[in-house]
Amino acid sequence: MKPVNVKSLFHHLCNQMEKLDNGEIDVAQASAQAKLVSQCTNLLNYELKRAAIINQLESINAKDSIRQIESKNFDSLT
Repeated sequence: MKPVNVKSLFHHLCNQMEKLDNGEIDVAQASAQAKLVSQCTNLLNYELKRAAIINQLESINAKDSIRQIESKNFDSLT
């Protein structure tokens, strides 16, 4: 899997629109790709919001912390 950012997602969508215009893919395929890009965008937004909250907590020296559930196994989320 290659790294993804907003610019690469936009580039992918533009390529899909060109393929759709040229008849290389159909509307259903383009729609499925757009939905996948939408989900990727949701994940990127989550990461940005999470980073902002962590930054705010660090700047006020808060004792609270955000659980690191991404680094734990699925069977031990506590």
